[in-house]
Amino acid sequence: MKDFYCDCGQRVFFDSDGCLSCGSVLGFDPGGLRMVSLHESNGAVFESRDGTRYRRCANTSAYYNCNWLIGDGDPQSLCLSCRLNELIPNLERPGNLKLWTRVEQAKRRLLYSLLKLGLPFTGDNGLRFRIMEDHRRNPDVFETFVATAHLSGTITINILEADDAMRYAVREQMQERYRTVLGHLRHECGHFYFSRLAATPELLEACRALFGDERNDYAAAMQAYYEQGPLSDWPERHVSAYASAHPAEDFAETFAHFLHIDDALETAQTCGLDPEGSTGAAGRGGVWLDAWITLAITLNEIMRSLGADDPYPFVLTEPVREKLLLVSRLVRRQAAPQAG
Repeated sequence: MKDFYCDCGQRVFFDSDGCLSCGSVLGFDPGGLRMVSLHESNGAVFESRDGTRYRRCANTSAYYNCNWLIGDGDPQSLCLSCRLNELIPNLERPGNLKLWTRVEQAKRRLLYSLLKLGLPFTGDNGLRFRIMEDHRRNPDVFETFVATAHLSGTITINILEADDAMRYAVREQMQERYRTVLGHLRHECGHFYFSRLAATPELLEACRALFGDERNDYAAAMQAYYEQGPLSDWPERHVSAYASAHPAEDFAETFAHFLHIDDALETAQTCGLDPEGSTGAAGRGGVWLDAWITLAITLNEIMRSLGADDPYPFVLTEPVREKLLLVSRLVRRQAAPQAG
């Protein structure tokens, strides 16, 4: 994430809705990927310093959990991020607003990355989100389990993933070292973008050469994974144990790590921590991967000094590096300006 500043010069952040220094109202303009200091112009319409007119997302006034802006000429009342929701949880249930807000914060960070990289996600065949609860959260209404998943452009996520205690319990049960809401969203986006990135026979064959054939029986592979565990040699060839379950999951896990690395490198560069001066994971060559490995080791050591878990508990072997480089090449090749 890059640096953002208020008009007064105070540094502000991606989720900021106000400047603590001068008191200005702030909002994020997804079209310009910038934070805007707002000055009320006419009722619900605000102006930036350059005269651009905006309205705030309807969820800003309704729930105070969104800081994205809408161009004054846009007929929508919801921002680019919030209008992608097909379903949200019952916000009258105690605690649901807090959990939903956490999911929305992660979703906006995901969309920032897609916008920055020029990966289209709007339109009739674009991304949609279903943010749901199940019987564990609301047993009086729901009887079924809601799993985080992707189907035909719709990403479903259980709001319990935003509950730290519940997510940690599931992480321990699944013997995982890393589990986050943002990680889930980035992974499911990998499923969404696979056919869009591997859009020619040549690119599809390149993916199959590294990841395997995505046409392999998915149901049988997942049943084998959950009954027998991951492949014994997964640490040598995959970025995670789950990536060894099926070629489609390998691609999705690798795509998620590509987004992890790209966002973290941009943040590091902004903060003066990027050891190699990398331009991010969409850059050519493998310099960004070397930069990330150096940075990840540093981050892990800092967190160990604080008595906390490693923020990036993964080893990027040579086969995994090759997969990440292929994803980077696919993104560079296929990315197009986002219409918004």
